[in-house]
Amino acid sequence: NSAIYMVLRNTSADADKLVSAEGDVATAIEIHETSMDNGVMSMHQVEGGLEVPANGSVELKPGGYHVMLIGLSGALKAGDMVSVKLNFESGASVDLTVPVMDPK
Repeated sequence: NSAIYMVLRNTSADADKLVSAEGDVATAIEIHETSMDNGVMSMHQVEGGLEVPANGSVELKPGGYHVMLIGLSGALKAGDMVSVKLNFESGASVDLTVPVMDPK
């Protein structure tokens, strides 16, 4: 498994939601959130999508929201590039090619 981090920026006057992601890098790609509950860190899928406010942004980062890659189709190494498509409630989609980085 692995994760993708980024900043989602919405430059429109209307809020939107990231509702899904897809690609061939993993058997499942989901929008997840890491949270602390009673001193225990847990990760769960975000139900209903991740809202990106009008004229605003949401940061996907370690310990928070992220795009989770489950069941990688192959080993990833620093310098590789992976492609994913982000799908939004408005019907918009964004194709991304993101670099694989060493965890720090």
